[in-house]
Amino acid sequence: MKNFNFITLQVKCPHCGTSLMDGKHKIEDAPSIKLNILLGNKRGSINMSSVYGSYNVNSEIDLISDEIGVFSCPHCRAEITSENLCKTCQAPMAEMLLDMGGKIHFCTRKGCLKHSVEFEDLALAIKKFYDDYDQYTG
Repeated sequence: MKNFNFITLQVKCPHCGTSLMDGKHKIEDAPSIKLNILLGNKRGSINMSSVYGSYNVNSEIDLISDEIGVFSCPHCRAEITSENLCKTCQAPMAEMLLDMGGKIHFCTRKGCLKHSVEFEDLALAIKKFYDDYDQYTG
């Protein structure tokens, strides 16, 4: 049986609407979120855990503490930086859309753990989480 201690999130690009999920590169036994990253003068791809509350990543480039990354969609190449600044460190926040409706924001500064999730319909989100939980424990 799959260990289901956390909730996994399915996300898509806020510009083209294409899924950012990467089933070929799993982190914590779940599809990862794949993005392009620019850090200083280095470019590459990054796979982030889709488990909410996890900060595990696999990156093609070295991630330097306190440096701010520029994240973009691997499909349309549009930057996913939002207008919001991190309330902890004042770096730009990146934004992705939740498949179930809503948004997820994460700080673009390496080492800052600030993130947030906004649901369009909280009742629908809670139902989906219970359905997913039943699928893995039933």
